[in-house]
Amino acid sequence: MKRIAFIFLSIFFAGFASAQSHSFELWTGLGASVDVSKRFSLDFEAETRFQQNSALLKQGNAELGARYSITKPVYVGMSYKFTEKYRKNGYFPMHTVAAVVGYKKKIDDFRFSIQTKLNVTKNMYVKNGEGLQPEIVDKNKVKVAYSLSKHIRPSLFVETYHPIEAGSRYHIATVKYGVNCGFEFKKKLGLDLGYIFRQEIDDCQTLSILTISLSKEL
Repeated sequence: MKRIAFIFLSIFFAGFASAQSHSFELWTGLGASVDVSKRFSLDFEAETRFQQNSALLKQGNAELGARYSITKPVYVGMSYKFTEKYRKNGYFPMHTVAAVVGYKKKIDDFRFSIQTKLNVTKNMYVKNGEGLQPEIVDKNKVKVAYSLSKHIRPSLFVETYHPIEAGSRYHIATVKYGVNCGFEFKKKLGLDLGYIFRQEIDDCQTLSILTISLSKEL
């Protein structure tokens, strides 16, 4: 676990040093999930994102998803997300549908997971012809979690964003490095506290994000 943390921090500080501008945000979330059957589950998540020292609501999301376990480690899923995002002229809606394929494995006290998520987003904000065509982004995430105790689980993750555009090469446009600590309480209630360092490679910008979320298994 110490070696994984060292590698993660080395990548983090290398990305931070190469960036030209930096800003801060606060993300808060509420989530709920329910197991419909042994293999099929539904989940819902609502999220708010604040910027400018948490004084401005940047965007709000509401996402509904479904997941099906093909085998114990392999799963597939689909989701729909509605977003209201702040622009200079006010808040404008966005619609996103996504397909997910993932793999998870538990080894002793460690949990490893790999996930790829293909997002197709229709932006209702149109400026100079931009936003007319749907935006397609392939998101890939690797996560390692460790069961420190029965109710405490720290984790690390790296996630990359790959835009898919006609006539454009497949490349990494955004990288997110995250550290998180999950706390599990009675009645399947969970609290997650985390920090995300987000690097916008194409725009030479970085973002520090504090995350707070509550979740409930129904």
